[in-house]
Amino acid sequence: MYHIVICDDEKEIMDDIFKKVRSCFDGNNISARYTGIDDSRKLMECIQNEKIDVLFLDIDMPYHSGMDIAGYINEQGLQIILIFITSQDALVYQTFAYRPFGFIRKTYIDQEINELVKRIHNELLENKKELVIRKGQELIRVLIKDIIYIEAEKNYLLLKTCDEMIRIRETMTNVSNELQGKGFIRCHKGYLVHAEYIEKLRNSEIVLRAGNESITLPVGRSYEKEVRKKIFEMLRN
Repeated sequence: MYHIVICDDEKEIMDDIFKKVRSCFDGNNISARYTGIDDSRKLMECIQNEKIDVLFLDIDMPYHSGMDIAGYINEQGLQIILIFITSQDALVYQTFAYRPFGFIRKTYIDQEINELVKRIHNELLENKKELVIRKGQELIRVLIKDIIYIEAEKNYLLLKTCDEMIRIRETMTNVSNELQGKGFIRCHKGYLVHAEYIEKLRNSEIVLRAGNESITLPVGRSYEKEVRKKIFEMLRN
């Protein structure tokens, strides 16, 4: 069951958004439990102590702004689908650095919520997808969303995840084919990176960010044009 949290410092507005979000998720047959919060300090406690799958977050709040909270989520590497809520369209452009999943304008919530919830549901299903790999005599299931990059090492591959480095005997070609269309980019003959973790591309390097960890990997000269193209396509979509 998913945990959906709605936070707005104005209780009446929070209650209204809460009802509309819950009604829309229920209408799409999505099983979830819901938490409504009208104090950003309580939200921080909730983030620190509970698992949250989707967070509808007001941008302009006292104590901790929506952007402060989004920054904390990114720093901690928490896998939360973040939706900013705002009544000030101009603030939307200031939030791009936090890579939100989407935005809801308070004055247009009735028109925008249903399509957004469908996108959220598709993303939640994607987050459950796994890569089944063989490690020695074992079959291991790794959540695709947790794979930061894959590195070729002679006859082996190193899978860098959010929690560990996994060494398997496999070819880059086979794994690359299996991950086709799942958000991975070949940046070098020896590296396959998950676009979700890309922070920036500079010269002949790509910088990945996973929580507090920053990882710099090379970009092969023959791959650079395609890498830029794919990153642009993903940002546009």
